[in-house]
Amino acid sequence: MDTHHVAPHPLPKPRLKRVQRFSHFALEPGDEELISQLPELHRSMLALSGSYQEIGQKLNLPGGTVRSRLHRARAALVKMREARHS
Repeated sequence: MDTHHVAPHPLPKPRLKRVQRFSHFALEPGDEELISQLPELHRSMLALSGSYQEIGQKLNLPGGTVRSRLHRARAALVKMREARHS
């Protein structure tokens, strides 16, 4: 009889939907002033709420376009935050 113990294969980590991955993005104190300095496209994207699909339907845009625009808007805001703190 074989007494060799084989460790179970670890379960894969659950993948979060893209909507959930970015749900942690929150505004910080002072961000309103920074947002007012962003281009209109970035300001409007940051003002919207809902899933990528819901926002895309409101704006008549594909979900991928919504994701990329939100990413750019958030990245611009983060860059401005870093400049404010340095």
